[in-house]
Amino acid sequence: MSREAISEIREAEKKAQKIRDDAAENASLMIADAEKKARLMKDEVESKTKAELEVTLDTMRRKADELISKSLSEADADTQAIESVGNAHMRSAVKKIVWEIIEA
Repeated sequence: MSREAISEIREAEKKAQKIRDDAAENASLMIADAEKKARLMKDEVESKTKAELEVTLDTMRRKADELISKSLSEADADTQAIESVGNAHMRSAVKKIVWEIIEA
């Protein structure tokens, strides 16, 4: 093989190595950029999801508070109705109990 051919081969090998090195560097830069974009997207989605969940949770809390308030009001109304009916029959019940004791 001539010296000129060997020189051309070595020059081609140097060029090939440079191409490989450049490709590796570009790949590293692309990977770093993709990782950065992925982190930003993850943070954005996480933040948006958190905000949506907070709104949902607030809505659920408000509805739960309304249900509790409604249930307490209904229970209070039922209690008053039962007490009213009980008071209306109390005098009669006392008379029956007293007469049962007296007759016994």
